[in-house]
Amino acid sequence: MKIRIMISAALCSACSQAPGPVVPKTPVERQMIGLLQKFDRWDDDGSGELDESELAAGLKGTAYKPSKVIDFYDTSGNRKISLREAQVGYGRAGEVVGRTQP
Repeated sequence: MKIRIMISAALCSACSQAPGPVVPKTPVERQMIGLLQKFDRWDDDGSGELDESELAAGLKGTAYKPSKVIDFYDTSGNRKISLREAQVGYGRAGEVVGRTQP
């Protein structure tokens, strides 16, 4: 019983300390943090996936068409983009170099 209390106290004290800021060390880390921030900000319903309406709101004012973005990133065929699909698609960004719209 004492061991459980000590472990719980140690875990609780660790949780109460605020983590430091995330400082990217490379350009790729900086870009991935940006992707994560945008994904989280655009995922209005908290589903973990971006649908066409969420993309439309996030891409408002840009030349990007939500349907074309989904065509590029969606590999599961559900017409939504998961964070994993976004990460994989990010690695394929070279495929769209020179295009006016993804």
